[in-house]
Amino acid sequence: MKKYLKIVLALTASIPALYFSFYTESLSEKQLKEQFKEFNPAQMVDYCWEHKMEDLVRNALPCEEFFAGLQNDAQSYAAKHGKVLGIGSNYFFVIQARAEITSVDEQNIYLVLNKDIKSVIPKVNIFSNLARDASAWFSPDDFQNTMDFNTLSSYLNKKILQEVLTPQCEEFKPGVRIEFVAAIEMNINDLPFKEAVLIPYKIKILA
Repeated sequence: MKKYLKIVLALTASIPALYFSFYTESLSEKQLKEQFKEFNPAQMVDYCWEHKMEDLVRNALPCEEFFAGLQNDAQSYAAKHGKVLGIGSNYFFVIQARAEITSVDEQNIYLVLNKDIKSVIPKVNIFSNLARDASAWFSPDDFQNTMDFNTLSSYLNKKILQEVLTPQCEEFKPGVRIEFVAAIEMNINDLPFKEAVLIPYKIKILA
């Protein structure tokens, strides 16, 4: 009887602590959203770059796993691992990979993923929303107008150019191997992949 009473008391004592841990997390997310309302788009990008990049890199999908998952059951894999914005067939992912640069021109870096998928990394201009949508750092529901939401892409793309690509631009040459974490877009109706555009959050020169 005493043992049973101890168990009941222990469980009773743990419930408030468990509730408080969930409440604290929820409160923290709520406070962050409220704080975001006071940020301009550039500040929001800077905050996420500093505080959320580590999680994004850690959760990036290995390249081989990504393409194998799409080959086996693209719809299920995309629904489980991809991000989708609104209604459509386009899914956004963050992948990690190693590859050898095959060629470079004034605008782009060219490489091959998964043995036969021609891929390009723009190194001078980035115009798409790919990096924004794949990161899942921002939701259109958190903005009063689409202009502010779209402006985030401009700032994030500029950040990638300044922090990731421009500082290493001279090192991007044919034959150089790189390791990177990048955003990639997939249309469920355009499989199998033939070409891919990659927007990198991180690039490391290997050799």
